[in-house]
Amino acid sequence: MDINLKGNKAKYIELYEEITRLINSGELKSGTKLPSKRDLSIDLNVSLNTVINAYDLLIDEGYIYSVEKKGYYVSDQSSIEIKPIAEPITSKREDTYKYDFTTRNVESFNNTNYRKIVRSLLNDNEFLNKTDFNGDLGLRTAISDHLRLNRGINASPDLIFISSGIESLRSVLRILNIDNITLENPGYHKLAALAYNLSLKVNYIDVDENGTMVPNNKTILYTTPFNQFPTGIKMSIPRKKELLSFAERTDSYIIEDDFDAEFRIKEAPTTSLFTLSPARVIFFSTFTMTLYPGLRISYFILPRSVKDIYLHHYKGYSSNVPTLEQLALRDFIREGYYASHINRRKKEYLRKREIIVNYLKKNNIDVDEKKNYLSILINTNKDTSKIINNAKKRGLITDTLKNYDINNNDSGVIILGYTSIKEEDIINGLDILIEEIKAQ
Repeated sequence: MDINLKGNKAKYIELYEEITRLINSGELKSGTKLPSKRDLSIDLNVSLNTVINAYDLLIDEGYIYSVEKKGYYVSDQSSIEIKPIAEPITSKREDTYKYDFTTRNVESFNNTNYRKIVRSLLNDNEFLNKTDFNGDLGLRTAISDHLRLNRGINASPDLIFISSGIESLRSVLRILNIDNITLENPGYHKLAALAYNLSLKVNYIDVDENGTMVPNNKTILYTTPFNQFPTGIKMSIPRKKELLSFAERTDSYIIEDDFDAEFRIKEAPTTSLFTLSPARVIFFSTFTMTLYPGLRISYFILPRSVKDIYLHHYKGYSSNVPTLEQLALRDFIREGYYASHINRRKKEYLRKREIIVNYLKKNNIDVDEKKNYLSILINTNKDTSKIINNAKKRGLITDTLKNYDINNNDSGVIILGYTSIKEEDIINGLDILIEEIKAQ
């Protein structure tokens, strides 16, 4: 037998794989007698135990069989051609940028209280158990209390469902019995992929100075009223009432994404659509930006009539969010650490924001500073694709309004985020961006 042991694995595994290769390719045909264990160990200069272990694996898999006092034989089987993988398996290097002005990440999460809570939970057996489909009751109660105190939203814990990101809204879309969804343009269009997978028609609607405009027909409207992403427009109360009247009149539903609401510059919260009409609004929020993106915990609040249908439809399902993460977040909110963390983050972000706005104005860059909260809009009146591509070559990444427009219209606006960039890198990064803007 032509066997080549390379020594990059346990020897008995390599021997097993070499013999299976010869059998599968037909080089060792059915009924062929294999060398004795002792002869093969001498031949390959390996221990007898190596051959014994390899032969035992081959017998377990049914590749070979043994005949007492005669030896080992290849089982009766067809040969197959095992084709090599078309492309070599390599770890793809992700592009990294020294100056990250996107809104997708956070700089760090070094909260000692959160780490202390996790360590404490690991010493307890509570996290070993599954939670209900709608999530841990303690976490849902903590979220309910937080919303009441900080957002003026009254939602019973039994209407709150713990989920794992905006993808979880797929399960809600399935049960609403509406064949289309309407998304803001420009806007966050990830829900479009979910909708297409559910065979829902996807519509787009413009945003004006009052927020998302009113659709014409029955639909599921997805909107970010507190801080429309990416324009930063805050929906007016008259527009909110128009949308709710539309939803009631047409038997539509509105998904209210509470994007950026925790990081409002002014302390007073705006009135949520859910508060105005809990029967027509599905409230959605996530802890991705308030804590860290890797914490895939979000939640949604359902109208009571939808909740009953939802629970009936998914009866017997389990929560897809790990219990440990739910319990850690529960205690983090309940002990007041979450509110303190938000306050620290706000101060940090406002400090970064002030540095960026002042420096851009100093360099005569047109800045719209009044709208977004976790990003700043820069009006360039130039080809933003060229600016961004040239900046990338110099280690800077940011985003443009064009990337969120369904028609890919370039309005010349750059979206400058500041949640992930280090404060000490801001000026050097801005110098690169300013040079590229002025070079166009």
